[in-house]
Amino acid sequence: MYTKIIFPDTGIEKMKVTDILVKEGDFIKKEQSIITVESDKTSIEIPSNYEGIIKKIIISIGDIIHKGDIILELSNNQISDFLKKEEKILNEKKIKLIIPDIGIKKMKIFAILVKKNDFFKKNQTLIIIKNDINKFEIASTCSGIVNKINVKINDYIYKNDIFMYINSYIKEGKKSIIKTFIKKNFFKNDTQMYIHASPFIRKMIRKFDIDLKKIKPSGLKNRIVKEDILKYIKDKNTIKNYDIQNSLFIYKKFGNCEKINLNNIQKISSKNLSNYWKNIPHVTQHIETDITNLEKFRIKKNREFDQKQKNIKLTLLSFMIKICALALKKYPNFNSSLSKDNHALIIKKYFNIGIAINTKQGLFVPVIFDVLNKNIKDLSQIIVNLSYEAKNNKLHPNNMQGGCFTISNLGQFKGNFFTPIINFPEVAILGISQASIKPIWKENKFLPKLMLPLSLSYDHRVINGVEGINFLNYICYLASDIRNILI
Repeated sequence: MYTKIIFPDTGIEKMKVTDILVKEGDFIKKEQSIITVESDKTSIEIPSNYEGIIKKIIISIGDIIHKGDIILELSNNQISDFLKKEEKILNEKKIKLIIPDIGIKKMKIFAILVKKNDFFKKNQTLIIIKNDINKFEIASTCSGIVNKINVKINDYIYKNDIFMYINSYIKEGKKSIIKTFIKKNFFKNDTQMYIHASPFIRKMIRKFDIDLKKIKPSGLKNRIVKEDILKYIKDKNTIKNYDIQNSLFIYKKFGNCEKINLNNIQKISSKNLSNYWKNIPHVTQHIETDITNLEKFRIKKNREFDQKQKNIKLTLLSFMIKICALALKKYPNFNSSLSKDNHALIIKKYFNIGIAINTKQGLFVPVIFDVLNKNIKDLSQIIVNLSYEAKNNKLHPNNMQGGCFTISNLGQFKGNFFTPIINFPEVAILGISQASIKPIWKENKFLPKLMLPLSLSYDHRVINGVEGINFLNYICYLASDIRNILI
């Protein structure tokens, strides 16, 4: 029996295949990543929704792939037939799996990644639990087969609760018959298939023909990171002259240097930002706004949440997102896009704000939808979730479409003003820098005020200077008094 794995609906009409993470003959698990695809704004891994042995890979690197296209075919009856045949020599041991102590009293079941009778490997994630802010993966401490799942999605669960019963199959005096069968019949290098590594790391592995068993991982959860590969290459002196392009020699004559290729996201971001800067007439205006009272209110509310043992933390960015949405409502030209022929202005009646998030893979701009109908607590939680997904390469393409306006927040770094580049097809972007206390002349004396530097870039074809400064002044007005913002 063969199972066809098809390309899912990613919310993008077409995407390019940039990497194939498996090969014919491999045994793959459900939810295991099989290919990497990219569009103009994102790069994602596509998982398999079935397990089995790969009979045939249909697509190739460089192909343009659409929803419903066949990626590969699986043969999924060979292992089950073998197990039925060899069942008499297996000894069964029933094991209870419990929720470990992770320092949080009450959690919710977010996802269950296996079903009854599924075979899983040691350290494979079985369920995902979460609280209001974080998600945690719960893995098995041994290989086995699911006997009974004791929980459902959205169930609340506590430390030491039993979430699953499993059967651990062991042949006395020898390795697991299942592991031996898979290793013997379907792939020789099972270490590589189950390696925790990003698409970029897999490319490096193939490029330098590295035996993964010789690499010592240093990343979280035994993940191999780029530094591990580079250290191995350096120690073994395996960097070849063919990898150093002629352009590198121009600089090498002045001293030692190194070439590091940009990843796909960095290449895409570089191309897009260059086009935006070249094709959009940018104007940037700067201003400082007094957030003294806003910051006092934010700190006060967070203390109240701590006392009530609520796992909530309001951030300055969440307030600024709400403020920008209110400003977009008052000044609709900022909530617009030019038509393709540049002869008309499309005014949007919805208010979706994108937030720029920097990751090791590059810059992502996920979108928070329907901001005016969300309170500050909702926005703070959404920011945390989007940041987690961006940094763990889990953002869906739908998360990065439909924005009206973008915020680039550099408040955690020292610096005053900068010129953010407009995120086309939007017509404006707000840059936020680090706040600082300054003496402000008021009521015949200097008063210490917490001042927040803001930088507004806008498309001069759509917005003129008077509109730009009015928009900024309205943001300052909203930020100066918490009563101006609907909590």
